[in-house]
Amino acid sequence: MKSYRKNLKLFLGLTSCLTVTTLAQAQVFEDEVIVTAQKKAENLQDVGVSVSAFTGDQMEALGWDNSMDIAAQTPGLITTSNTGDAGNIALFSIRGVSQLDFAEGQEAPIAIYRDEAYVSSPGASGAPTYDIKRIEVLRGPQGTLYGRNATGGLVHFISNKPTEEFEGSIGATVGDYGQFGGTGVISGPLSDNVQGRLALYYNTDDGYITNRIGKNMRADNTFSGRAMLNFDIGDDSSLLLIGQHTSLDTRGGVFNSVASSAGGDVSARRYCTTAASDQACRDASFGLYGVQSVVDDNNSANFVSFDGIDDGDGDIHAGAFDFDSGVDRTSSNLTAIFKTEFDNGMKLTSVSDYTTSDKDYREDDDSTSSAYATYEAGSDIDQLSQELRLEKEGDSFNWVAGLYYLNIDNDFYGAFKFPTFGTGFVPRFEATNETKTISAFGQADVNLSDDLKLTAGLRWTQDDKNITYQMVEDFFPASGLLNDGDAHTVSRKDDEFSGKVQLDWQASDNQLLYAGISRGVKGGGFNTDSYGGQAPTLAAIGFDPEILTAYEIGSKSDFGDLRLNASAFYYDYDNFQAFFFEGTTSLMLNSKAKFKGAEVEAVYSPGDGWDVLGGISILDTEVNNAAQGVIDQKAPLAPNFSANGMIRKAFDLGSTGEIAAQLSANYVGEQSFNTIQSEITTGGDYTMVNGDLTYSPDSGKWEIGAFVNNLTDTEALTYTYDIVGYTIQVFAPPRWAGAKFKYNF
Repeated sequence: MKSYRKNLKLFLGLTSCLTVTTLAQAQVFEDEVIVTAQKKAENLQDVGVSVSAFTGDQMEALGWDNSMDIAAQTPGLITTSNTGDAGNIALFSIRGVSQLDFAEGQEAPIAIYRDEAYVSSPGASGAPTYDIKRIEVLRGPQGTLYGRNATGGLVHFISNKPTEEFEGSIGATVGDYGQFGGTGVISGPLSDNVQGRLALYYNTDDGYITNRIGKNMRADNTFSGRAMLNFDIGDDSSLLLIGQHTSLDTRGGVFNSVASSAGGDVSARRYCTTAASDQACRDASFGLYGVQSVVDDNNSANFVSFDGIDDGDGDIHAGAFDFDSGVDRTSSNLTAIFKTEFDNGMKLTSVSDYTTSDKDYREDDDSTSSAYATYEAGSDIDQLSQELRLEKEGDSFNWVAGLYYLNIDNDFYGAFKFPTFGTGFVPRFEATNETKTISAFGQADVNLSDDLKLTAGLRWTQDDKNITYQMVEDFFPASGLLNDGDAHTVSRKDDEFSGKVQLDWQASDNQLLYAGISRGVKGGGFNTDSYGGQAPTLAAIGFDPEILTAYEIGSKSDFGDLRLNASAFYYDYDNFQAFFFEGTTSLMLNSKAKFKGAEVEAVYSPGDGWDVLGGISILDTEVNNAAQGVIDQKAPLAPNFSANGMIRKAFDLGSTGEIAAQLSANYVGEQSFNTIQSEITTGGDYTMVNGDLTYSPDSGKWEIGAFVNNLTDTEALTYTYDIVGYTIQVFAPPRWAGAKFKYNF
């Protein structure tokens, strides 16, 4: 509370020293949105792709400051963190397509791009979004032009670029739980042919999870900076250099832990209660709630004391955390984008990127004053990518072709620790995953008539991967498998192709209809279970590439004040990489799957300061794996129904300025967090509501406002793990209020 008051005084002091004169964006959704979904600048409504896009002004109006916030108003997109820490691993699910494996060696089927460069690590995708020009969310396979593991779609974060005119801004945020944050941007010319831009971001808070024996948990301390230099090279060439660094030092890695049944029938697992009638459930849970359960001394596990892992008070945002848990992560990247246009109109683009990320994660699983269960993991990733694109636009024929290279070196480890077991059970693995990828791609648009366009594209990809895996600490005796203490190397090489064929019909001046077939590919990989109990062979630890054949139809309509977009799809998977979590082991197993669904998205700006957004997503997923006993299960993070909406009204106060009031909400239906579904791996439906009030005097420079996130203080379960015997849960943050101001110069 003292920290909150201190930050509030600082905020009021800053604002009182300055003359408040600004102009709110009266309507921030009425203008057309230009996207680069097809590697060229086009009006959103002219692109035959199911894509949602938000400009930087729209993101500010919606109060977004993290990469996962975009899901609040994007139909078909679900985002969460499997630990509740946005700076750890950000999980993106589009149309039910996601990958929940927390092993750092895995790549996701939803590709994340940052300024045209691929981000391979899910641990680096949870990042602050500041000084952003636009975010684009593309649904469905994007393998032809983007390629890398984009079977389900992609999310592209596009930064503001250096300007030829001097400009800048400063901003600050104060809020509950001791939150204080700031942003700063400065941009302009450095010489006749050079422009620069510098953007900084900082946020800190004390944490919203009460720790009864120490400092509050899930606290944030994030700094990020981005610097750009743009060089104009003659009349037709430019070189843009981008350097970015982000560091996080957070107190997190904590859960709400509850006892659950541990019977052999996984699908029947449920939560235990404190009632005497639930004694059998508690006994099967290794004595959680004070019932001691001792396994025979001949059993190597020798469980002796798992008492009281659940404090039973029902407070989902409190516990007794005595382990030094949290997330320490630094990531940096250097990107160079060179563009030139030849005399014949052909354009060449080169995108070079080097990214490095170093992360250590520490987790307290039990919420008690005795460390029954902890987990540690980390990674050191170096990634180098290079893309070359050549394109030509004509009156009736456009094409783009290119080459792509990617090299990823990923050293990572994981360790579960159960110190209360009599033997000091400490399994720990270390692994090195190396990936080399080359690909060639091309796509062409042919105007068959004034109203009909054919698009065809193809991409060939070769993945060359190997993993070196070693159990460095293990309770189990040497068994000749991966846990024999030796380092084992397993390799694989896969050649695959992806592509698309699509027809676009301009039915009228304000309506585009499209229909197409796409083939998407996500590369194969390796499982790294926490015990090393598998044979050191490709057949035992490898999983094959997944192939998606996607059928989609859609329409885009523009009626002036109203933009209405809709799409429907059917996905047929071969070797779907399904996520299975059992005990403390996560596995990707090839399975059969079929998805189908539809989305509708509307933007209505009738004037007089009104903006209205709305969207719905309908989804039906089916995953089958007979070997695992999985029959007709839903895919994880795939609710049958979700919806979003926002209403914003700007009031003209004449010479006093403007005031804008905004209310937004998103509904997420019941969803599962594991391909093996039961009561304890399923989250109920919830609705999150946010409110915002902004005042802007009429000079166009100042803006000041107040916000409340999770207005109704909803207890939303966003992730859970079945550890066998107890369940660890992640809930969304509670109600969070604060104030913001921004000054543009």
